[in-house]
Formats: sequence, C-alpha cells, structure tokens
Amino acid sequence: MSWCSRPMIIRLLAVYVSLVTPAVAQEAQDTTRLKELVVTATRLPTPPESVTASVTVISGEELRAHGQRFLQDALRDVPGASVVQQGSYGGVSSLFLRGGESDYVKVLIDGVPVNQAGGAYNWANLTTDNIARVEVLRGPASVVYGSDAVTGVVQVFTRTGEGPAALEGNAEGGTFGSFNGQAAVLGGTQQFSYSASASRIVTDGTYPFNNEYGNTVLSSRVQSRPDEKSTIGISGRWTDNRYHFPTDFAGLLADSNQFNGEKALALGVDLSRQLSERYQVQVSGGASRSDGEFDDHMDGPSDTLGFGFASHRDTRSDRGNVDARVTGSFTPSVRITAGAQVEHESERQSGETTSNFGAIATTPDTPFDRGRTTVGGYAQAVLSPTPALALDVNGRLDDNSAFGTFTTYRAGAAYRLSSGTRFRASLGRAFKAPTFCEQFCDAPFVVGDSALKPERSFSWEVGVEQQLSAGRLSVWTTYFDQKFEDMILYDGGAAAGEPTYFNGAAARSQGIEAGLTASLSGGLGASIAYTYLVAKATDDAGMPSASFTDGEALIRRPTHSAAVSLRGRVFQRATLAGSVTYVGERDDVDFNQFPSARVSLPDYAVVDLAGEVELLHSRPGTPQLSGTLRVENLFNEQYDQVVGFAGRPRGVFGGARLRF
Repeated sequence: MSWCSRPMIIRLLAVYVSLVTPAVAQEAQDTTRLKELVVTATRLPTPPESVTASVTVISGEELRAHGQRFLQDALRDVPGASVVQQGSYGGVSSLFLRGGESDYVKVLIDGVPVNQAGGAYNWANLTTDNIARVEVLRGPASVVYGSDAVTGVVQVFTRTGEGPAALEGNAEGGTFGSFNGQAAVLGGTQQFSYSASASRIVTDGTYPFNNEYGNTVLSSRVQSRPDEKSTIGISGRWTDNRYHFPTDFAGLLADSNQFNGEKALALGVDLSRQLSERYQVQVSGGASRSDGEFDDHMDGPSDTLGFGFASHRDTRSDRGNVDARVTGSFTPSVRITAGAQVEHESERQSGETTSNFGAIATTPDTPFDRGRTTVGGYAQAVLSPTPALALDVNGRLDDNSAFGTFTTYRAGAAYRLSSGTRFRASLGRAFKAPTFCEQFCDAPFVVGDSALKPERSFSWEVGVEQQLSAGRLSVWTTYFDQKFEDMILYDGGAAAGEPTYFNGAAARSQGIEAGLTASLSGGLGASIAYTYLVAKATDDAGMPSASFTDGEALIRRPTHSAAVSLRGRVFQRATLAGSVTYVGERDDVDFNQFPSARVSLPDYAVVDLAGEVELLHSRPGTPQLSGTLRVENLFNEQYDQVVGFAGRPRGVFGGARLRF
C-alpha cells in the first residue's frame, strides 16, 4: 500500500465521524437495552459477561448495513481472522483463525456442520442471505463440537420473523457486469415463527475471459412452540454455484473453459423439552451434502498436448449426526450438561483424464468411496459461585471407526469487578481428523495411511475487558498461545505403493488481539480491532519445503492486521457504513519459480463504503423503499492476497431495497 493513500483514509474517516456525530447528539438515550445471549461457546444461552472464551457476534443488521453479500467479507474485520481468496468472486477462499491451518475452523449453519471430512471449507460461496447473526468463537472447541474445531467455530443462525407477515426484496447491479437480487418473507407469533428467502448473484468477474460466477441460495427456518415446555426448530439452506476461472495453479491466464460447480444442502432439526423445573432435554440432528464438479474440456482442436489437457471430476461429501443431551439446572448458579453424539461421514470421487503420449487416450481416475463413524460422549459444568465469577469445565471422549479414540477438554474462568473490568482465562485441547484421502487414497502418486492419528493442539489464553458508559463502550485485549502437533505432511519421495502422508510436523502461534467496540444511541456503532500474530513451524519432520520449514513463518498469515468499522445515521433518512481493513506483510510461495520459492507480499489497506437512503417511509398500506449505494475498494488498491492472484479492484454497485 502506498503511503500517499493513508492520509486519504484518515480524511475519509474524519468526514464520516463529522457527519454522524450531530445526528447522534440529537437522539435521545435509550432507556432499555435487550442483551443478546451467546450460544456457540457452551451450546447454552449465556450472557456475554459469563462467557470465558473469546467470541465475536456479527448481527444480520450489521451485514445488511454494510451491504456485504458474502460472509467472508465480514469475517475480515474479526480479530484474529485472516481471509485469503484466490482471485475474483467465486475463487477459493480460506479462513486462517489465530494462525491455525485453514481446516482448523468448524463451520455450522444452525448447528449443522458443513465442513468437508477433515475440516476443509470454501468460504467463497457462503452468502449473508437470511442471517440473523453470526457467532465467531476463537480458541479450542472440540470438547463441544468434536473434530475440526481446533482454533475456533463460526456458526450462522438463520432468521425467524415476528409479527405480521413481511415481504422483503432488494436488487443491485454494478461493476463487472454484476447483479444480485433477493426476496424474503418472514413473520410469526409466540407459538410459530418463520422465514424463507431466495437469492441470485451473477457477475462476469474481474478477469478478461472465462470468469463468470453465479450463485443461487434458498434458505428457511421455522420454529414452533406446541406448548409452554416444548420448542421445535427446522432449518434448511441450499446453494447452487458455478465458478469459471481462466487461471492455472500459479495465477497465470491459461484456460478458456474450465470451471468448478457445487450444489450444497444443509438441513437441521432441534427439539427441546423442559422435563421439570430442573431438567431439560434437547435432541438435534443435522445432515449436509455437497456435490462438486470440475470440468475442463479441450480449449480447441489444437489443445491435444501433454498430460491431462482435458479432464472431468465428480465428488460427493455427506455428513450426518444426531446429538442428545440433558441439562440440569440444580440452582441458578449450577448448570450441568451430559450428552452423546453419533456422526457419520462419507466421501466418493470419480472422474476421467485425457492425455497425449503419442496417442490421445481417456482413462478413468482411480475411484474413491469411503466412510467413517464417530461416537462421542461429553459432559459440561457451567458454574457461577458468585455473581462476579463464572466457570466452565468440559470433557469429551470420541471413538472413531478409522483412527480410534481421542480425548479433549476445556476449562475457563471469568471474573467481573464492580468497576466494569472483566478478566478471562481459558485452556483446552482440540483435534482434527485426517482427510479421507490422507487415510484411504490409493493412486499412483497419492497413497493414504489408515494408521494416521488426528492432528492435535493445546491452547491457552488470558484477557481483560473494560466496560464504560453503562456497557456501551468496551475496550479489551487477549493474549493467546497455541501449539499444534502430529500435523500431517505429504511425502512426494515415498517408495511406490508406500503411504505418502505421515504425522510428525508441529507449529506454534502466539499473539495479541485488542480492540474497542462502541454501541451508541441513534444506531451508531463503531469497532476497532488489531491483531499481532507470530505463527511459525517448529518441526518440519526432516522434510522442509517452501511452504513449511522449521523456524519459518506459516504462509499467508500477516504479523499485523487491523480493521476499523463505522455505522450510523446521517440526517433523518440516511445511513452510512464504512470499513478500513489493513493486512500487513506476510510470507507466501511463488509457484511460478522453479523450484518454488518463498516470497514476502506487501501490506495493503482496503476501504469499503455503503449507504442507504429512505425514499418512501413505511406506513399502513405503503411499503418502505430505499435506495442503496456501495463501493468496494474505494481507492482501487492493488494487492495480491495470494501470489499471482490479484485482489478485487474498485467496484461500484447501486440498487433498491423494499419492505412491505
């Protein structure tokens, strides 16, 4: 990032604050505030001041105010989170949380896991449609959620409406031939509430050819209370997307017709019943399926040279689980939960490759079809010995049909002073199961090892938070330390037929997260977050590479990162939201060189703005109509998130939003 643009950013923020400040001064102070409960940390609705882990909550209102269509764009502002996308809209996106691997974060939609077996998740296609809130839990959470939750959990909660039926719709178009539209209906009573949404996003992308992206999303949630003691919730989310990309593995323009496609479905049901004043039973079930497709036809009659000049692959990944637990509330300060979970994962792959070694031949790829089952039991105690002290202690045992048993635990404490100061501390153990390929593949250059152990971690953190202005202003900081062991590496030099994957690598990440959040009258919200991170390989198992070498920084994790976000009302009928995201220098690998070499990517900062003006005020029989305008990368910052893959240039988008 050039230094000449930094003063422009400062001036922009100064102008923004000067606009929103008078409006805030004219607003009366709120007399009551409803405090939102945090669910993801313990799976029990818990007041934020009693949560011992680090949690960031993003409301659906914030997402809509900032005009963010993809959740990954909102996660860039979360402390400790680094989002990396390869190229344009639809390009593969990864989330590195607190310096861990990109497959160390569990992703849940209304409690339903949607990661691939082994933890991988592509953030490129998860939109913000119909979202009530998002909870980002940082730190080990396998004791609550099993495999994959090594450095954290991201859980999406779908909206349910209230009051008379309301219709919503919005449409937007702009740069890169982009268009997106969404329609929703929602409403409800105390006994029954619902929402249903449909959306479509299309764009030509930022590359000059073969870069179209389209994404269709359907989502819904219904919740019923058949009596005073029972609650039933059912949710579903279906996604159908296709991403055309002209680049090769190094980011060079190389292909005119290859694409990835995916159809994904997540279904969840949860039932709770209050058995007595003390005991509550909850049963939840979830299923997710992902059907993926990769297709690369011949570019033309002359495209007949080399290995794999044309290919096609199909994949299917299924994941289903049932969880049952009983919670006993023996006193207002003692809640104990005991539960059990059964989960089954399966994956299958097929495809074909066309090559030319003297004669053109199409051969099928080695087929793959495997599954595994995990049975787990867990217990949790959430305690409040005094009004100022909160404790939680958890333990879990998982037994997997492929890799055996694994034990996890977590403990935490939080203490509040009358001055508004809160201290936190927690520690825990977590794990990630091997991928199916790492365990079961049997191809010429990729051979799995059924004896692989899960990757594991031990983490601890301490933090302090200061509340000011009756809780409207919060200043906080957290120090964390994580050790990752039994990490799985690939051995390309293994003898023919011998396993190419093995345990043995290790890494460590340490850092500081600090920030300020403010929630003021008049709808003004502001946040500042900063992360200092040191993430390094500590043992390369005698097999150093450009991407993983003992003592070297883990790639694509910046040492310094920061985000500033503002949102507020300007004048009477307009709102303005803006954010500045700063990403510091970080190491990456340049695959255009031979052999591949480690390089340093320069820092950059991206400014985004979004505004909405109410054109028609809602009243009985009349819809509310607003005009919207947003700008991505306002100063057209040029940067690479991955070597060879340029970040999105400036985009300007305008549209309208309707509610009736």
